[in-house]
Amino acid sequence: MKKINITLFIFIFLVISFSALEVHAVSDTNTEYQTYVEIIMPTGKLLKDYTKEEFEEYFNEATSGVHFYDVVIYPVNKNIKSTYITNTLFSVDNKSASSVDYSFSIQVETTNVVSFSSSISTSSSASGNIKKVKAEASVKSNIEYSEKNTTSIKEKRTMDLKVEPNSRAIIYLMGDITITNGVFAVYEFFINVLKGGYEFAVLNTQYARLEKATIW
Repeated sequence: MKKINITLFIFIFLVISFSALEVHAVSDTNTEYQTYVEIIMPTGKLLKDYTKEEFEEYFNEATSGVHFYDVVIYPVNKNIKSTYITNTLFSVDNKSASSVDYSFSIQVETTNVVSFSSSISTSSSASGNIKKVKAEASVKSNIEYSEKNTTSIKEKRTMDLKVEPNSRAIIYLMGDITITNGVFAVYEFFINVLKGGYEFAVLNTQYARLEKATIW
């Protein structure tokens, strides 16, 4: 009888301990997209912009029901075609009375990079379980992910630019990116051992964009 009581106490203690875990951000491989100046999503939001209340809401929806030994994936934003801005390549103001011509070379990279990042609850088994999360989440979103899933083509382009009088010209790098994110939970013997958020960023193309504006 004592053994049963002790076992029951340990089980309850573990359930309470894991349910009290707080979610925090962790770094992962291939997360260069997180350093971009801006990512513009037409709908939804990036994982880093989830509020604590949203995490709890999605997590409660994801984990409804009984889970014995499961990796639960709950997509919130799935394959959202977005754009990103990296850095300014060239900026000039022409305050003179005549046009100014410029010619310069830029290097544009066409890539296909799949990045994965996560925010997780602390757990001694986090490393192994995160691999399961990557696998399950990529299958559910039809994303081919691997640690080395990167292809890149770099090419040099020459640009001729005419800056009219009293105008400003700015050239910056931007591109297309697809965002998929949501929350996950890992269960072992009915116990939630890991929970948090996941995000895939598929970098598709990169190109230079020119903007001009009148200055007075």
